[in-house]
Amino acid sequence: MVQRSPTMIVNVEPAQLYDRIYLGDGPPIETRDILNSGVPLPVMKLAHKIVTDEVKQLDAALLTRLERVGFRLEFGEDGTGWPLKFRTRGGGYYFNVGASELIADGKIRLIQAAEIESFAADGLRLKNGAALQAELLVLATGYKGPGHLVGQLFGAEVAQRVGRVWGFDEVTQELRNMWTRTGQPGLWFVGGAYSQARIYSRVVALQIAAIEAGTLSKQLD
Repeated sequence: MVQRSPTMIVNVEPAQLYDRIYLGDGPPIETRDILNSGVPLPVMKLAHKIVTDEVKQLDAALLTRLERVGFRLEFGEDGTGWPLKFRTRGGGYYFNVGASELIADGKIRLIQAAEIESFAADGLRLKNGAALQAELLVLATGYKGPGHLVGQLFGAEVAQRVGRVWGFDEVTQELRNMWTRTGQPGLWFVGGAYSQARIYSRVVALQIAAIEAGTLSKQLD
């Protein structure tokens, strides 16, 4: 495996600690949803940093082994972990279900992208002059995001009216154009995890009902 950039690795069980409000006994799910969705972004960042420090301790043995074989780790902006990476770029993390152990054990060999000089017919040429033979190269190049998809599906004019989708808006500190009216009347964006769909689908429904009743304008100002 070629590592192109540092990645956050977290085991599945510690990954759930960011949503620990849903773990164990407590108030009804509707109340937990309000508590979860009503936290201001600066407070959320602080809380996630605390959780990430705890997660790193729980995963310390695996993380140490990964670093020993040259795997580059990182833990999000200011160490805030995977949930905010998901909300800003939609990636950059891996929930370990076994591949990380294979890398740490050397069963999956690891090189860094910076070590590659060029592609060749039979694999890769490295900067140190060595050749790495391969029958197949799979390029994981990421994706361009929902804003790019809007342009492809609806054209440049609609994409310009809508603007950026996903990631936090600098002013409102809410996810851009998600679960709300957009610059294109009738075009809504609903995404994220099932929990987000559960929480915010009601908000979308209330807005649509208000538009149909004539008490809310169709277009976001």
